Amino acid sequence: MAESQPKTLQDISVIPHKTEKPPVSSTNSEKANSDTLKSWEKPSAKGRTLCILRTIQRYIWDDPDKSPEEKKFLLKLDFFLLSYGCLGYFCKNLDQANINNAYVSGMKEALSMNGSQLTYASNVFTAGYVISELPAVMLVTRFRPSTIIPTFQVLWSVATFCCASITGVPQLYGLRFLIGFFEGPFFPCLIYVLGSWYTKEERAKRITLFYCTTSLSRMFSGYLQAAAYNNLDGVLGHSGWQWLYIICGIISLPIGILGYFFLPDFPETSKAFYFSEPELEFSRERLRLLGYKPLGLAPWDRKKIFRIANNWQFWVLPFGYFLIQCSLPIQQPAFALWLKSQKKSVSTINIQPTGQVGLAAAVQIAAGMLSDSPIFKGRRWQVIIAMQVGTLVGTIIIIKWNVSDSLKYAGYYLSYICSGVPGLYYSWYPDLIPHDHEMRGFVVASSNTFSFIMQIWWQLSIWRTIEGPRFKNGFIGATAAGVALIILVFVLRSLEYRDDRKREFEAHGTQDIETFSNRASAVEKDPVPDQATDIGKS
Repeated sequence: MAESQPKTLQDISVIPHKTEKPPVSSTNSEKANSDTLKSWEKPSAKGRTLCILRTIQRYIWDDPDKSPEEKKFLLKLDFFLLSYGCLGYFCKNLDQANINNAYVSGMKEALSMNGSQLTYASNVFTAGYVISELPAVMLVTRFRPSTIIPTFQVLWSVATFCCASITGVPQLYGLRFLIGFFEGPFFPCLIYVLGSWYTKEERAKRITLFYCTTSLSRMFSGYLQAAAYNNLDGVLGHSGWQWLYIICGIISLPIGILGYFFLPDFPETSKAFYFSEPELEFSRERLRLLGYKPLGLAPWDRKKIFRIANNWQFWVLPFGYFLIQCSLPIQQPAFALWLKSQKKSVSTINIQPTGQVGLAAAVQIAAGMLSDSPIFKGRRWQVIIAMQVGTLVGTIIIIKWNVSDSLKYAGYYLSYICSGVPGLYYSWYPDLIPHDHEMRGFVVASSNTFSFIMQIWWQLSIWRTIEGPRFKNGFIGATAAGVALIILVFVLRSLEYRDDRKREFEAHGTQDIETFSNRASAVEKDPVPDQATDIGKS
């Protein structure tokens, strides 16, 4: 019979234990049991505190009962992969958003720009961004991500430096296209790599932590521009807006170089200096045990593209991500414009909306922890629906409009609760597509690309500037998208359940066939004696 497979991750023994607990002698066993009973009946204050801390750790991070080897492995992975991912994504969003701060801080006058030219600069960035995503994901399945991703970051850092020396709008267009083209691969490739290392109950908290750097970079960009304008304007012959680009490049370039050393590639191809070969084998084995297929070597030909397109995930998941982006009402600074219409002070208009960004970051982190916790055990759909319902309450308040100011404040803040949904949604991808490694990366990139393209017409038709500060159509659209997303999440859960049962059935069927074949071979080698012959002999 075939050798039985390990039942839990703790049964994987590719990383040998260095020490073992000494056995309890028979003469002292009774005393040990008595001491254990007494300590359980009357736990010390230190023991109670330790128990509470372990429970908290189980809910906000990883299970404290993991083996020491697995804890060490995850600590390395977090320190190198997750830290680089968060820092790099922070730089990406910082360099993406700095044009808006530079525009209002002197670049408009220096380049003699009109209002539509800023929109054109944003459009050429988007064009470069969406062009590079899918080819980059295909590329990292065949070449090392630790070479490709940092190279793109170094290139966009250089382009950011160059923005400080532009003298005309055409130069700005060209550089914004290059920055978008070089930044495009970072997000889908990092999501793809992160999802290829962590298990179901480890993944969401890390991806949402990675995702929340978007909110932090938006806050930091404004503070950075204010500091550059107030302290560096005119220094070395550069204006404050030029110093913003220089500082952003200074921040991004070293992080890009760091990626050459910190990124571990995929478990199947990793040559990271900080992992031993037993640790890499352990990383591959624990994912295989949970049903995730390893990285394949099939070429990206027409047959493979058609095979991916023949799966429901290719069509449904990008549409779901588009609904997620539409349900989050951030297309216009609605809260700030309402505060301005109420004749609030400039400081109030600038400060109070940052509370929405802070709330978004907090919700993103909390959502990931909750989804990975023992309450939901890696399930995403319940937490996504809960956050979406919270946002629906906020958008409905704004749609009604004729309510008290305090209720409007609540509505604007509640509308940001679903900020944690995108990270959870991408954390769900490896569980919705466990059977095809490359398809998972392809669908991640296509989801982001599809959403970027669709957001162009959505913003122009639903979130029109002339409808501010109320933006009734915009909030109605966000509400409709939120309701549609909740329905889609139930559909995704049903499809996931169906596919899981199908894979289990196929796995059991294969095992039954192998067992039957093994038994048949055994019978051929050692046939059962003929009973009649035996009786005759006797």
